Amino acid sequence: MARRKKQKDPYICPSCGARAGEVEKTWTLVSPLPDRYGRITITVMAVLTCRECGYSWKAPIQKMKTGGDEEAAARGEEPPRRPGQVIELDLDEILKGEE
Repeated sequence: MARRKKQKDPYICPSCGARAGEVEKTWTLVSPLPDRYGRITITVMAVLTCRECGYSWKAPIQKMKTGGDEEAAARGEEPPRRPGQVIELDLDEILKGEE
């Protein structure tokens, strides 16, 4: 199956090429997994209708990233690592508890 070319402007009609998109409906999509900086991507989708030919299509209107370490991501750096909690277990204590 051939892929479609990505359209730069979502308001241009893919059928006739006229810049005449009317927004009929909008909704949001939230990505299930964060990126490597811990940010979640929220995409605002819309159903657009051309005034010239009447063709309807779906297109992403806006993409936002929220959460995570915004300053480090803007600089292209890794976010600072948070030290995890260290849990030490002694096998002798565990085995004595079972007896």
